[in-house]
Amino acid sequence: KIALLVGNNRYQHHPNLMAPVRDVFELSRLLEHLGFQVVSLLDLNKAEMVAAVSRFLQLLGKGVYAIFYYAGHGYEHLGRNYMVPVDAPQPYAPENCISVQRILQKMQQQKTALNIILLDTCRKCPCDCYIPHSAAEPLSDVIDLCHKINHTVRSCRVSEDAEAYELQDGEFSSGIFMKYLKKHILQEKKVTHMLEDVLEDIGHDPLVTGKQVMEIKHTLKEARSLTDPI
Repeated sequence: KIALLVGNNRYQHHPNLMAPVRDVFELSRLLEHLGFQVVSLLDLNKAEMVAAVSRFLQLLGKGVYAIFYYAGHGYEHLGRNYMVPVDAPQPYAPENCISVQRILQKMQQQKTALNIILLDTCRKCPCDCYIPHSAAEPLSDVIDLCHKINHTVRSCRVSEDAEAYELQDGEFSSGIFMKYLKKHILQEKKVTHMLEDVLEDIGHDPLVTGKQVMEIKHTLKEARSLTDPI
């Protein structure tokens, strides 16, 4: 069981966030309780994010349960999800960000038993941003990759073209997604069922009703749980 958690809070060219630092800490603690080897990193530039993902992928192999969690700025463009490093300039552009679909594709190549990508981020691009198409991101690349890969679960904190929300709790801040994920993550049930419970709780939260909807996509047929012994 291996997990890489990345939280980007302090941006050079975009508004700073508050919740990722606490959310990464909370999830790290819970995953360690479930027997995961966890690496938690904060405020990474693009080169650091690429290096961290590369090292993470080297640790994966047959039978591994792999989790990649990202909290920070992000957006969706032409059917793809992108994570925004702390040094990404304005406006958002694919060549300055990290493609989630590419990470998912490489995770599958390691023949893992379970791939989970949790995106705790917005998927709405600022309306004043023009995102040029990059030759480095060909449109023929796989879109919605999780529908074509076995043993894969992808959860987005919000649905397409929606914004995410942070909660202030005294001197600390946390995200809505983490508020309910930590309530259910230790339960001994299929991981997709656990995430559906999180989705249901978010849907009933009066602070975000009608504003924020979590999206789950998966191809997981086996009854695999994060509590499984490895």
